[in-house]
Amino acid sequence: MHNNLIYLTDGRGKIDASKLSDIEWARLVDDNHASTRRQLVKCAWCWDEDRVTHWMKTYSLSNGTRVVSHQRGECADHPYQSLESDEHKAYCDRVERVGQAEGFQARREDRADDGRTRSDVLLVGDIRVSYEMQHSPFKRGYGAKERTRRSLAAQRDAVAWHTDSSIIATGASVAMLRSNQARLPQIENPRYELRILGGYRKVLVWECTSREGHRCPQGRFAGCGATHVDSQPTAITLDDFIRQAPAGLVVPVRPLERSGFWTTTQGYQIWVDHHGESSPPGPNKAPRRQAERQADGHSRRTAAEDHAPHVLQQHTTEVHAVPEAPDELITLQRSALEEQAKLAGLEGGSRDAQWKVWRTAAENFQSAVTEYATQQNTSRYEVEQAAKKAARQPDQWN
Repeated sequence: MHNNLIYLTDGRGKIDASKLSDIEWARLVDDNHASTRRQLVKCAWCWDEDRVTHWMKTYSLSNGTRVVSHQRGECADHPYQSLESDEHKAYCDRVERVGQAEGFQARREDRADDGRTRSDVLLVGDIRVSYEMQHSPFKRGYGAKERTRRSLAAQRDAVAWHTDSSIIATGASVAMLRSNQARLPQIENPRYELRILGGYRKVLVWECTSREGHRCPQGRFAGCGATHVDSQPTAITLDDFIRQAPAGLVVPVRPLERSGFWTTTQGYQIWVDHHGESSPPGPNKAPRRQAERQADGHSRRTAAEDHAPHVLQQHTTEVHAVPEAPDELITLQRSALEEQAKLAGLEGGSRDAQWKVWRTAAENFQSAVTEYATQQNTSRYEVEQAAKKAARQPDQWN
């Protein structure tokens, strides 16, 4: 049924016309006989999207099919759209409550200046995050990628898609957060943890040797000696995500791609430094080797290459010096570690207050690292790691 979502001006508000009983539908058709004069049925899609009032015609075909249509020449038909469920409303209520408790602005059904871009909840902190809860499959022509592009064009810094359906998460063409399925009482319970099971990942960096325990993307049993960057799923709750996203502590990587994910700002910077923003790596699949295998699992040719003298010499001569971190960065990181240590044993409001102090200290350190790396035209990741390593040394602590 097209145009199924309507507003009734008799006090019933927004309803789904396809869900009315036969008696209710017949009564609505009679009451709305002169639709433009009666002004009983208003198009919900036109009102929600454009704040335009269109009075709808309601009638039944000879085969019993229900029809809700615009007046001639007013507007094209709208596809079927599900009415907001109780669970959807509860998720948005929870996001709004957590965001406001953290000190962010949280606006429901916020519309951008263009009048067409709407967010389930717009969270405004250091950045503007548009939270979108998806319970039903995406409609053709109104999918996640198109809506994300429109939202980003409307000066939203990030769009946080969330679903509790593995089917929707798998079929989405954008970075999608997937949580465990929860019933309405659990969603409404602030003490119940809604855990993110997918779409939030940790960025890993490792030197490709046999001792690191990672599979070499090039298929070398003894490792290729290069530095690799990859990601793996990690844990976070929906509430913690809402507390961190508007503060810019977690950001999306490749938000308009199916393989996109959310990670920390540090992980994002490492990923961008290694892979770039617009050139995502392909699948880490090495071509199958058809060469003869030895008993230890790798081919004789690969073993000879791994242990060739020129390869060893190449690996040793390509080692570069790690930049030395300035005292200012070491002091800032040490301050952040001290504030983080104070969280131990705290609960309730005391923990929340200390968490904000620690977050501020961590943000100051990250901003200083970015500024220093830019001025020195060097790798931000290496500067950050050098500062953290120096801050952990005993002789750096008073």
